[in-house]
Amino acid sequence: MNALLKPCRQGATLAALLMVAGCAANSTFTAYPNKIQPLTTSMSHRTPIDLSKILLSESKGNDLILYNMERGRYAQVVGNSDVSMSDFRASIEKIRENDEKALVSASAIGANAAATLLNDNAIPYEGEGYERVLLHHYQALNYLKKRDLEGAGVEVRRANAEQNESLKRFEKELQKSQDELSGKNGGANGVSRINTQYAQMDEVAGKVKNSFQNAYTFYVSGFIYELLQQPGDAYIDYKKALEIYPDNRYLQKDVLRLAAKLEMGDELAELRTRFSVEKEQFIDETGAGSGELLVLFEDGFVPQKHEIKIPIPISRSGLVTIAFPIYQEKWSTQVPLRILNKNELIGSTEPICDIRALAVKALKEKAPVIATRQIVRAVAKGVTAAGAKKKMGELGQFAANIWNIVSESADLRSWLTLPANAQILRTTLPSGRYRLALQHPMAGGPAYADVTISADGKTVLQVVRAGRQIYSSVTPF
Repeated sequence: MNALLKPCRQGATLAALLMVAGCAANSTFTAYPNKIQPLTTSMSHRTPIDLSKILLSESKGNDLILYNMERGRYAQVVGNSDVSMSDFRASIEKIRENDEKALVSASAIGANAAATLLNDNAIPYEGEGYERVLLHHYQALNYLKKRDLEGAGVEVRRANAEQNESLKRFEKELQKSQDELSGKNGGANGVSRINTQYAQMDEVAGKVKNSFQNAYTFYVSGFIYELLQQPGDAYIDYKKALEIYPDNRYLQKDVLRLAAKLEMGDELAELRTRFSVEKEQFIDETGAGSGELLVLFEDGFVPQKHEIKIPIPISRSGLVTIAFPIYQEKWSTQVPLRILNKNELIGSTEPICDIRALAVKALKEKAPVIATRQIVRAVAKGVTAAGAKKKMGELGQFAANIWNIVSESADLRSWLTLPANAQILRTTLPSGRYRLALQHPMAGGPAYADVTISADGKTVLQVVRAGRQIYSSVTPF
């Protein structure tokens, strides 16, 4: 009787494995970019979305950090600051809660166990370093929009602290992955093959030194400190931005202007020699009847990750498929936004941060960590396949291999509503009202922004291009 039941049990087990594999392929492993496409499509075509209904369950699930960042960014671009602040706050609070937890918790152990059996998508998303920085950056812009300078100041200080903490977290994660990989069969070969594939990202990743610091955030921080009447702190952050992005002429002039204002004699002389900018080229803060215009231009969308699958040999287990994310977009030039008044060019924006490069660099930096998890999972799945063959023969191994292939899905999650790059323009204009034309060759035509310049005041014009659409908002101070 037992002999008759054994094939039945094996057949049932095989059927269950194949059924689960089919379900996994159809529903459980939906690629993340597909879930966010309604938001990016809405932004690119200016078609409305009901924020009270979109991504509600996802924004309360395991990946609530990421989904709330997406919702918050969308809401900010389309002009709903209250929803944006609320969604960003939910992400910020969850990140803080996670960071305050013990290093090892029951939930973390469970997530990592699931990742070993399935794929990296089972690990709750905690945000890349550059994303966490930009989360506080954009929350600061929300406060700025409401003219809450104290709130904006708190957020830029948090953003600056995050730029330092992200580097420390990365170093710890890298060391942990190296320890885990030690002694794994096929580990070195797997890492080598992933690194070979990642070499194609070098051109874009090489545009930035690391993914943890960006000049755009330091620049916005400096501007907010100026609004708070803290020129010393503004000078420090402008200088940090200049170290990262030295070719931006508006940034050069701001550093020189504050060096002169703060009477930084030696530094001022060195800066003048370095950048060949004369004092009369500074923004004139004392010009009678004039005020400042700062344009913050954010262009396009960051690229999406794609999946690559490759087989690697595991001793005593044969070939096992691993899947990992990769960026395949080539480098393209950042195109400036032209600002005109009555057909007369006021100026063009200049790049200050390539967020595409930050995203690609972040993935390159995590290559050893990703490779480690892939190898650990490949070894575990190889052992499972070998055990299935031992218990159920060739059919058992076949079912296990099918499960391994179907369940192996690359983690394509990242903050996709972020812009591809950020640019700035800063100049003085006579006080008065202006209807400024905003021209970009990839937009569907010029857009217009009504701007009021006050004597001795500062006016912020935020501009976002999504597809052929241009969004703008104006905040005077």
